[in-house]
Amino acid sequence: MSQYGNSTLGMVLMLLLLGSLTLHATRTQLSQGMVLVADTQQYHQDFAQAQAALQWGLMQSWPAASGWQCQQQPVHQWLSCLLHTEEGNALLSGQDEKSELRLWQWVSPRSHRLHPQAHGWIDYCPLSKPEHCQPQEGSAGL
Repeated sequence: MSQYGNSTLGMVLMLLLLGSLTLHATRTQLSQGMVLVADTQQYHQDFAQAQAALQWGLMQSWPAASGWQCQQQPVHQWLSCLLHTEEGNALLSGQDEKSELRLWQWVSPRSHRLHPQAHGWIDYCPLSKPEHCQPQEGSAGL
């Protein structure tokens, strides 16, 4: 009789061990999934803020000047920067000041206002040299 009890006890212990291993693996996978969801959520927030900063920059008055010029929106902490090109176009960027994510829009400046070009939105800097994509420090105006 005692042999049947030992094998039953062994099977119960084996099931408990397998159950705890399964629970541990599930908890680990859930933790990794939560990190991925948090990263995705942060990206979507940064993207929405960059889009808002870009739209805000389109509504601002921009003087015709060479080099990067930037304007800040202090309440929402948006930064929008404009670079006039030699072809008469301009490149507008928008981002949340707390984020590295920046969006770009080709625009046509007319009488201190910007008009977005058709199909001009882009999610990476289209300039040939990466160093030209960074507005100079201290170029932000309020």
